[in-house]
Amino acid sequence: DVPFRVELARTEPEREQGLMYRERMDADAGMLFIFERPAPLTFWMKNTFIPLDMIFIGADRHIVGIVENAEPRTLSARRVAGVSEYVLEINGGLSAKLGIQPGAAVDFSGVPDL
Repeated sequence: DVPFRVELARTEPEREQGLMYRERMDADAGMLFIFERPAPLTFWMKNTFIPLDMIFIGADRHIVGIVENAEPRTLSARRVAGVSEYVLEINGGLSAKLGIQPGAAVDFSGVPDL
């Protein structure tokens, strides 16, 4: 088990803001983006100042794919093949360091309404 303390991004304005303008994030912290339904999701890093791993999670709560070490301050599209309903952003490089892999199950313990 690899626990993270997460901020939630449930609404469109919260998802648009994401982790922009942050200069650091604790190693056990992250942001969980929650969407209304599964879809092919795309993220960018225009005003994000720290490299991030983006963990795309399906409605079945298994990891669909991971974008590792997304370069900050870019407009490059970040996506994985398939559909996701959730995306967990954590500090860049942590996925590999912690052995987080596509196909792994994800538990949303302590997250209200999930």
